[in-house]
Amino acid sequence: MNMPHAKFLAEGHGKTGPWVDLVNSEEWNTYGQRTDHLNNPAWIPYFLRQWHFAKPSGAAAPIEKLKSLRATLRKSCQALSAGKSIPPTELHILNQALNVAGSRQLFERQNGLQIEFVPAKYGWDCILAEAVRSFADTLSSDETERIKICRNHNCRWIFYDRTKGKTRCWCSDKSCGNRERVRRARARSQP
Repeated sequence: MNMPHAKFLAEGHGKTGPWVDLVNSEEWNTYGQRTDHLNNPAWIPYFLRQWHFAKPSGAAAPIEKLKSLRATLRKSCQALSAGKSIPPTELHILNQALNVAGSRQLFERQNGLQIEFVPAKYGWDCILAEAVRSFADTLSSDETERIKICRNHNCRWIFYDRTKGKTRCWCSDKSCGNRERVRRARARSQP
C-alpha cells in the first residue's frame, strides 16, 4: 500500500482539521513537484481513519467532488492568508457543501449532554460537509490570520499557525525554512 508522502504525515495529517488535510492532499514537495493524494487509492481510507469517519457503504469516493472542494478551500485559504475575505463564489460553494439534510439531537456523553447534528442519510456528502464545518469552526474562532501558506513558493503547504505571536511562515522550519535561510546566505555571499 502506497501511503502519503512523509512530509504529509509529519507536518499535518490528523492535527488541525479535515479541511487542512483535504487542502494539502494536493502536495508540492519543496522543489515544486506535485503529488495528488486523491489519486492514490490508499489515501482516502487513511483520511477517513484519521478523522474517524465511517466509510460510506457501497459508494466509491467522489474524487472529482473532493478535488473541487479542495480547490475551493485552497482559494479561500489564499484569500484569508492575503488578509482578504473569502470570495462570494467560494463562500457559496462552501455553503452548498454544508447543506446536508438532518437534525440536531441531544446525546448524553461523558461530560454531560451535548447537541450534535445527525444526518438524515450518511454518505460522502456528510463527509464533505464535515470537512467544510471544520473549516467554518476555524473561521469562527476569529483567528483567520493564523491560516497561512508556506512562504516557499515551491511548497504551498497550508497550515494553521499555533505560535503565540502568529509569526510562523514555513510549513516546517527544518525543510522549507532551512532551505530559504541557505538560499539567502548564498545570495549574500555572492560577489
